[in-house]
Amino acid sequence: MTTTTPAQETAAAGLVRPTVLAVVGAAVAAAVVHLLFDAAGADFVVAPGGQEPTTVALGMAAGVAAVVTALGGTLAALLARTTRRPSRAFLVAAAVVVALMAVNPVLAADQALTVVALEVEHLAVAAVALALLLPPLRARDRA
Repeated sequence: MTTTTPAQETAAAGLVRPTVLAVVGAAVAAAVVHLLFDAAGADFVVAPGGQEPTTVALGMAAGVAAVVTALGGTLAALLARTTRRPSRAFLVAAAVVVALMAVNPVLAADQALTVVALEVEHLAVAAVALALLLPPLRARDRA
C-alpha cells in the first residue's frame, strides 16, 4: 500500500482550481475552433470505424473537451500524489493521448476541412489543458 505525505495531499488539492479553469477553457477553445471551421465550410461529418455517419455538433465538441480535460485534471492530481516528477509523467500521458487522438479524424472524416478542423480542435484543447495543468505540477516536482 502506498502512503502519501501531507505535502502530496496538498499538491493534489492544489490542482482543483487549475482543473476547473482547464475544463472551462478547453470547452471554450473547442467551441471557438468549431465555430471558426463551421463558418469556413467544414461539415463535421465523421464515420468512425465504418459506423453510420454522424455530425459532430458544437455542444458535443465542447462537452467531450470538458470531460476529457476533467479526466486529465484527475490524472494530474493522482500523479501529484504518487510520483516524484508529476509534470514529466503528465506530459508523457498527454503526448500519448494527443497522438492517439490525432489518428481519429484522419480515419473518420471524409472532408479534408473537417479533418483539419478536428485536428486543430484537439490541439487547442490540449494546449489549454497543458497550459493550465502543467505549471502547478512543475511546482510540485520533487527531485
